[in-house]
Amino acid sequence: MSTYPVYRPRGGLNRLLGSADDFMNWFLYGHETWLVATLKGVPLFLFLYFSLFYLSNYVYYLVTVELPFLRFSDDVGFLIANGFGMTNFALIIILAIGVQAARGRRGIGWSTIRIIVGLTYLLTVLVIIPLMAFNLAGGALWPPVKFPLQGIAFGMIVAGLGAAGCVYLYFEFRRITRRDADAAALRSSELARR
Repeated sequence: MSTYPVYRPRGGLNRLLGSADDFMNWFLYGHETWLVATLKGVPLFLFLYFSLFYLSNYVYYLVTVELPFLRFSDDVGFLIANGFGMTNFALIIILAIGVQAARGRRGIGWSTIRIIVGLTYLLTVLVIIPLMAFNLAGGALWPPVKFPLQGIAFGMIVAGLGAAGCVYLYFEFRRITRRDADAAALRSSELARR
């Protein structure tokens, strides 16, 4: 990876995408404390759980109970749900390989992979985990639909904690990159004096 930053055209969208790419470079490959590792690892685990088990369960009930023109048997529904889960698993493995291949590389494709991971992280901490918390507290979006007050409150609390975690990650990114920039400036001034 070059020491010099890549030229980015000036403009609101390009600046936003460039900043998101820089953040995701740090998020995926940079320095981390135990708290940053926890804020990354727990949502990753819950995203895998949701993708492999929750969605497969929804597909199972969809093809065996809910859609009146399908109503497959339990065995066929089990096979369809497992096929859906294994497809999700294969896509996650492909994304993980792409993320590792994108390490230290610049370009629209590599940046797109990193930004997709960032958007997935935001989706996980702001929507998926609060939905799971809502279900855990007795709420349901699937028939029968139930919106108990404790389910809504718990989901909102978890969404707020996810948003606070995202804000903390942003400030940690700024702190670490400022520290690295100060160290680079100090080293540069020392080399200039020699």
